[in-house]
Amino acid sequence: MIEVIDIGLVDYKEGVAFMREVHSGAVKRGDKNYLILCQHYDVYTVGKHESKVFPVRTIRTDRGGSVIFHTPGQQIFYFVFKVKSPMSFYRKVVNSFYRPLKSLNPQIEYIHRIPGFYVGNRKLGFLGFRYKDGYSLHGVAINYDVDLEKFNKISPCGLEGYQTTSLIREDVKINLEELKRLLVESVSASFR
Repeated sequence: MIEVIDIGLVDYKEGVAFMREVHSGAVKRGDKNYLILCQHYDVYTVGKHESKVFPVRTIRTDRGGSVIFHTPGQQIFYFVFKVKSPMSFYRKVVNSFYRPLKSLNPQIEYIHRIPGFYVGNRKLGFLGFRYKDGYSLHGVAINYDVDLEKFNKISPCGLEGYQTTSLIREDVKINLEELKRLLVESVSASFR
């Protein structure tokens, strides 16, 4: 069973603290999975294994991946899911986003060697996870309608030759609530 919790627009540290609190309870109870939906105020975060220096102030996190910008208009899906096999879990997550995103715009692709969702050389979806005590932490961020000028102060995830985009910029006709519903339904179907 998946419990969906939408906490709205919150400070990054507040959102991560909430995710960790849910994680701690899930580990103790071991009863279900939690999908936390939120957006964050402007902040650049960087994964724990990234060694590059970036031209913006970043907050180091304990997730995988490189640098990412969080901002209102970017929909985040934090997964606090029981995980037996990280590889199998990750594949299910990718598929649960890829299918509905591809249905919205056939040009959207998932690129395994530089994990994320892309339209050509424009990145619109970001993935970064951590696994602790049998459960996942962190998750997926999808750019719905964001300030691309702030995003493009950095190369998305440190990738040279790539820019950031959003569903609205790519002319996808869906409102945010419909997008959230579509993606939550797809995640629920993938993790039955």
